[in-house]
Amino acid sequence: MNSISKCFELKLPFKFFLLGILVFLNISHKNAFSQSNNNSTKILNAAFLCVDGVYNSELMAPYDVLQHTFYRDSTNYIRCFIVTPDGKPIVTFEGIGITPDYSFENVPSVDILIIPSTETSMTADLENTIYINWVKKTAESASNVITVCDGAFPLATTGALNGRVATTFPADRNRLAEMFPEVTVKHDVNFVVDGKYITSVGGALSYEPAFYLVEKLYSTKNAKRIAKGLVWDWELAEVPHLIITKKTATH
Repeated sequence: MNSISKCFELKLPFKFFLLGILVFLNISHKNAFSQSNNNSTKILNAAFLCVDGVYNSELMAPYDVLQHTFYRDSTNYIRCFIVTPDGKPIVTFEGIGITPDYSFENVPSVDILIIPSTETSMTADLENTIYINWVKKTAESASNVITVCDGAFPLATTGALNGRVATTFPADRNRLAEMFPEVTVKHDVNFVVDGKYITSVGGALSYEPAFYLVEKLYSTKNAKRIAKGLVWDWELAEVPHLIITKKTATH
């Protein structure tokens, strides 16, 4: 064997060795880049719990606000979806047909639970064991919970509002207080924040608790930016609301 062949035999394993190192470094770099991207991405899941007879305003107003966080930052936003007990299409009280994204069986983890008012929020929903059990379980694990209008009634049924301060649709505040005497019901505010629970009056003011949550999670600047896009003059200080702190807590 001549010297050239010997040299080739010696270099060939070394070339494979170098190639292996380069491949390893390239994979490591990609993994590091991927991990870096994942670490910088924060997407919160917001589940809107709906059944037949859900009211348009109480569903669509907060959905609109929270969904717009995507346009504020497409790597750090709130992902909104609709969940129903069985995943089947529903019809709102006003007659709009809605195809939900998930059922109770396949819904992903929920960071933010929103309970809009329905035609049956004070009646059949409270007697639906599967419904109430899901609300209880999800509210306990969620980081934030918003009730809009009479959505406070199902939440109160779970016991989550016991010893807390809350509000609801103005005409139903007395009923909430009578049905749930362990809940302190406020009559003079648009929304109440007690811990992770945000209860609100609903109607045309259904945007407000969502704007508040955006301000809480991100910043006043971002809340105002989203409000401007929705042609809404958002100024928290001008909205009648109550935030329960250690100084104002009643429990």
